[in-house]
Order: sequence, then structure tokens, then C-alpha cells
Amino acid sequence: MKRKRKKSENTEGRILEAAEKVFAEKGLRGSRTNDIAKLARVTPSLINYHFGGKENLYKNVIENFYVGVERRLIPIIMAEIVPQEKLKQLIGLGIEILAEKDHMARILLRESIDKGKYVNKVLSKPYLRDMFGMMDQFVFSNMERKRDDQNDTIHLISNIFGLMTIFFVAASTVKEFWQKDVFSKEMIEERKEEVVDFVFNGIGHRFKLA
Repeated sequence: MKRKRKKSENTEGRILEAAEKVFAEKGLRGSRTNDIAKLARVTPSLINYHFGGKENLYKNVIENFYVGVERRLIPIIMAEIVPQEKLKQLIGLGIEILAEKDHMARILLRESIDKGKYVNKVLSKPYLRDMFGMMDQFVFSNMERKRDDQNDTIHLISNIFGLMTIFFVAASTVKEFWQKDVFSKEMIEERKEEVVDFVFNGIGHRFKLA
């Protein structure tokens, strides 16, 4: 029984990994189940069996990503360290996650262009809303704002999200023009430093982030 369950989990994992690559390259509309099945080394019928078709597989790819993000963010949010240090660690972790899941940056960008139809469905789940609620509470706990604006959370998180994702979305351009691999360990560490510096010394002028 355990062997069968493990085999099923391995199959699902291969399908999800293949789906990330295909969806990132072609989007939901342009992707074909046969392409995903070929890359995952399974039959198309297995995709229907495990995920109930292409659209549901796409939603699972997005949800699987956010669940993994939540699992890794919560320990930092709950840690008893000063908020500024938490924010630095969250930024670093976010960049590491996108480097590991490089295809997700493009999928999330496509979702934004398509008005977030599927991301919004996933984020409607209570446990994911709780995660973003905790981040919202964390961002402004013990941080003094220089103005009273309820939109500060939206602007701050959007700015940080943009700084983290566009770097990976532009990976092919960087490699073409500068012959640099944005996924190298050196570049990842440099990116963490750059984003933290920009957030704290640029965006952070509205907050006491220093």
C-alpha cells in the first residue's frame, strides 16, 4: 500500500514539474495535455486520472506553489526577531523560492496579465488568505509609517514582488546580452543584497525600516 502511494506521489510530482515548464512557456491556452504527458513520461490519461484535466492541473500547479511558499514563510513570520530582520529574511527566501521554481515567475506574470483568474481562486482558500493576513500584520507591526494610508501594504508588497519576479522573468534577456546566468548561486546572493538594499534605502523612506 505504501509503495503504491509513493508511486502515485512520484507520478503526480513529475506531472506538476512538467506542467510548470509547459505552462510557463505556452500559457494555459497554448499548452497541450499531450506535451505535458510526454515531458512527465506518463500517458495523457494519467493526467486526467490524477488532476481531472488541463485546467484543473493548472490550478493545482498554482496552489502547490503557494502552499509550499506558506510552509516556508510561516516560521520566519512567527520567529521572535525584529520586524526589519524578518523582512530581510522574507525577501531572501522569496528570491530563493523563485530561483528554485524559476518557471513560476512567468506563470504568475501571465496570471497577472490574464487578471489573475486562477490565482484569485486559489487565494480564496482560507489558509492562504490567513497567510497574506499574517504578512499584512507583520509588515506594519512595530513599523512607523510616515503617512496614514491604507494602501501602503498593497504598494509595499507589490513593489517587493516586482523586484523579485522580474529578475527571473528576464533571465533569457540577461543571458543573451550579458552572458550571465541569473540562477547561479553568485547572482542569487547578489540579487538578495540588491533587493534588500533597494527596499530599505529606497522604498523604505515611507517606513522606519533602517
